[in-house]
Amino acid sequence: MNSWKRVWGRQGRDGFAIPVAIFVMVVLSLLALSGMYISQSNAAGNMGIRRSHTAFNAANAGAVHVLGTWDRWTYGVMNPGDNHDTGWEWLPDGSSYRADVRRVDDGSNPNEVLYRLRTIGRPGSGLTAQRVIVTMASAKRAEGLCCEAAMKTRGDLQIQGTGMRVKVSGFDTDPSAWTGHCSSSPGDLPGILTPEDDDITTHGGPRIEGSPAPVQEDVSIVDEDFTQFGNVSYWELASSADKVYVGDQHFATVQPVVVGGQCVRTSPTNWGDPLNPAGACWRYLPIIHIAGNLFIAGTAYGQGVLLVDGNLIVTGTLSFYGVVITMGEADLRGTTEITGGLLARNGATAAGISNLRGTTTLQYSSCAAARALFQATVPRPLAGRHWFEVLE
Repeated sequence: MNSWKRVWGRQGRDGFAIPVAIFVMVVLSLLALSGMYISQSNAAGNMGIRRSHTAFNAANAGAVHVLGTWDRWTYGVMNPGDNHDTGWEWLPDGSSYRADVRRVDDGSNPNEVLYRLRTIGRPGSGLTAQRVIVTMASAKRAEGLCCEAAMKTRGDLQIQGTGMRVKVSGFDTDPSAWTGHCSSSPGDLPGILTPEDDDITTHGGPRIEGSPAPVQEDVSIVDEDFTQFGNVSYWELASSADKVYVGDQHFATVQPVVVGGQCVRTSPTNWGDPLNPAGACWRYLPIIHIAGNLFIAGTAYGQGVLLVDGNLIVTGTLSFYGVVITMGEADLRGTTEITGGLLARNGATAAGISNLRGTTTLQYSSCAAARALFQATVPRPLAGRHWFEVLE
């Protein structure tokens, strides 16, 4: 009897251990599965956060890129309410953005236009995460950049030429090839505007003409007249230039570059095409900034706004339509034709000496100046909190 109880008790304990072991294994399995589920959820959540950050950075980079590569012609011709969609653009990390630029001002101030940039960012191909930011920006035009004369200067100016070889004319003239492209009303100006006409020395009988006088004195001319144009400074224009060259520059050839019927604006020697209104580069009027001296020894032609921090020295052939500003001297000894307006500061203290010789024509043209000034805008985000995110 006692032996039977001992056997039964041992079998009962052995039978109880098996369910306990199974129960423990199930609990441990559930704990392991829960841990795996939590890990996967955390990984998916972290992946979603990373993709969301990537999308946000793409949207932000897109807005910055649109402002940094501002298409002055496309956005400048917009009427209030018009918009332009850039389409999807890809960034080096595989993310992408798409920007919609809309003009939102009422058109009452032509020298400051307001825009709203709505930029969508996505983390990569096939990924649905996206972020949307809205940026408010303005494009300020360089009001008063040009023109008060065919040439405005201060300091010494030497003009040497016989007959028509050197000509400075303030009589408003449209370029002959631009028939049908000029709508401005002619308005004649002086040939040369200077603080003291005694600073001008002529030799050989150059032709200087204009109205109300060939040479007009303006004692109020100061250094700021060459560096500040309304709400836009020379340096702001330079910082937003389409073409930037650092240091002294020597050019043998500057001409339009067209490939497959498209104007190649990225070419460093393409400054637009003022000679062919039907050409692909006719609508390209860049702001060109030379952070040094500019030497033209070959053949160069272009249009827009040319900013030279140092001296402008032409020994070859230069034909430029628009506005030229040199912080230093203008030494034009080759074959030079500037149609629009020239501003020569002659250095910060006006101690330089500008020279017009060789075969040089400075011809005031309100049409050429107006086309260039239309592009002379500086896009900037609005002051303060200029952007916000849109939750969709």
